[in-house]
Amino acid sequence: MRYLNWAKLHRRVRYELTGSGVPPVRPADLGTKPLPVSLEVKGGYGDPDFIDAVAKLYGLSAERVVPVPGTSSANFIALAVSVEHGSCVMMEQPIYEPLGRVAAFLGLTVIPLIRRASQEFEVRLNEIETGLDRGTRAVVLTNLHNPSGQYLIPEAIKEIARACARGNATLIVDEVYLDAGYLAGRQDRWTAAAMAENVIVTSSLTKVYGLGGLRAGWLLGSTPVAEQARDMMDLLSVDNAAPAASLAVHALANLPTLEERYRRFYDEGQAVFRRWLASEPLADGYMSCGAPFECVRLPGGVDPDHLNELLVTEYDTQVVSGRFFGLDDHIRLSIMPSCGDLAEALSRISQALRKMVNSGAS
Repeated sequence: MRYLNWAKLHRRVRYELTGSGVPPVRPADLGTKPLPVSLEVKGGYGDPDFIDAVAKLYGLSAERVVPVPGTSSANFIALAVSVEHGSCVMMEQPIYEPLGRVAAFLGLTVIPLIRRASQEFEVRLNEIETGLDRGTRAVVLTNLHNPSGQYLIPEAIKEIARACARGNATLIVDEVYLDAGYLAGRQDRWTAAAMAENVIVTSSLTKVYGLGGLRAGWLLGSTPVAEQARDMMDLLSVDNAAPAASLAVHALANLPTLEERYRRFYDEGQAVFRRWLASEPLADGYMSCGAPFECVRLPGGVDPDHLNELLVTEYDTQVVSGRFFGLDDHIRLSIMPSCGDLAEALSRISQALRKMVNSGAS
């Protein structure tokens, strides 16, 4: 996968705006010395305490929660248990590349669901219904949308789930960023998994809570889907890592501390970013819905790959090219660095943009 390979291996520079989540949690952030680490695998299909904590968080019964090693694993399992080889699935475009690659690996035919930048990346129900009429067996979305960070309200998700039910299809929603919207004050905590039996949700403690190293994720679905997902786990990893599960239970018990940590990073980064955006005529942005990143539209003719090359070679700065998501005239950048580093990095982006525009380079 081009994006993940690049994200893991690209040369680091002084001002990295390539992150997609809050900075990693330090042990001191969890407030216990020593941390409660267990080497004993508990439960047949996940630590019961972890399952209960996730179920309580989202108001679901425990049998609907399947612990998995991270959201990417959950996305793979969700697609694998909901559609047969060769089926049609509808996937948003722009898209987080690993989602699209799962569909290719499973031999699925993909119908693009276009989320247009000119329309604030909205999802149009009539386009989903057209896809369902063409035999779509699953609709795959991210909420908050990656890479734009835009938010689908509960009412919109309900309508999509109902349309999928009429078409005998499954709605799969990657909600790894959804709690960011809650923490930014846009809505109460909720999950699409509570709305209908034909919805599968994936998420984890990674992007919003800074615990990517734990690989502590979950799949939420109906009881039959959860049973299938547990069978799939037997093929993939049998058990989740016991130390990760015990630390995840501790993290969920101390969630208010992690929530406040996210709010602090987000509020500070948003203030810096919005001041820059208001003063930079060569860049356009979108309403923030709480995501730890921003999607920025570039001036006409400015290629995101070439801009990033210039930023790296001459400005010691780096962003994510929108090309990784199928978005050829945008960049995605993190707002999670310190205020000083973020302000300096954004200033350097402005300088690079002016250099490219004034030289006529694309």
